[in-house]
Amino acid sequence: MLHLAPLALYLIAAVLAARAARGAPAARPWPAALTTLAGLVVHALILFAAIRRPDGGLSLAITDSASLVGWVVAATTLAAMLTMPLAALPAALLLLAGLLAAGTGLFNGFNEIHSPQWEITAHIALAALAAGWLSIAAIVVLMLAWQDTRLRSRAPLGILAGLPPMETMESALFRALGGGFVVLTFVLVTGLFFVQDVIAQHLIHKMTLAIVAWVVFGVLLFGRVRYGWRGRRARKFTIAGFVILALAYFGSKFVLENLLGRHWG
Repeated sequence: MLHLAPLALYLIAAVLAARAARGAPAARPWPAALTTLAGLVVHALILFAAIRRPDGGLSLAITDSASLVGWVVAATTLAAMLTMPLAALPAALLLLAGLLAAGTGLFNGFNEIHSPQWEITAHIALAALAAGWLSIAAIVVLMLAWQDTRLRSRAPLGILAGLPPMETMESALFRALGGGFVVLTFVLVTGLFFVQDVIAQHLIHKMTLAIVAWVVFGVLLFGRVRYGWRGRRARKFTIAGFVILALAYFGSKFVLENLLGRHWG
């Protein structure tokens, strides 16, 4: 039950963020921010206990990897709440973070790294950071698509009325995409130093898909800068890149560990 504490805290923070966005009486961003901070601390402690092994090694099951991404999403959301006018968008992001955090320690992971050096630890952290920021981009795109559909059909916005204007949403989208792309570039470059044989280490599919996702995001960002791409085209590229990236890590990891009983390395 302790593993559900981050989920509970993030959900409470999401409700507080939504109340603040609606301008409820006495609603302020600080209650949501402080609750999110509490969730981050509890989440980090539980996640560390789940992945740390008595021999000093690290064991990342697929649910723990997702939880690490959720921590990045929550931390980024906290920073955004305090610096950007995102209205009710943090509520959706905190919901995602809570769902990802709920899987912490659910499965037993392989002892992938027996004596992790700082380089390996940094590589894992960067990979989680890239995945987290690109996950935020995917959530923003889904909300934008929903917003656009309701506006085109002239249907009532309902809960979407609490979201920022579409221009603000697109700005947040490309900030997340730009940051995620830069970090993903570092992940791919640094990953080359830890790979001796992509086939023997069961990394060929993961690396190939990650590079394809990197190309998709790169084309989108180039199109944005050079041709001003936005709207549906930007949404299609973002979703395509995110799906490919998710398959690169989570899909490959699930097949390798849960279906084939193997692990990286």
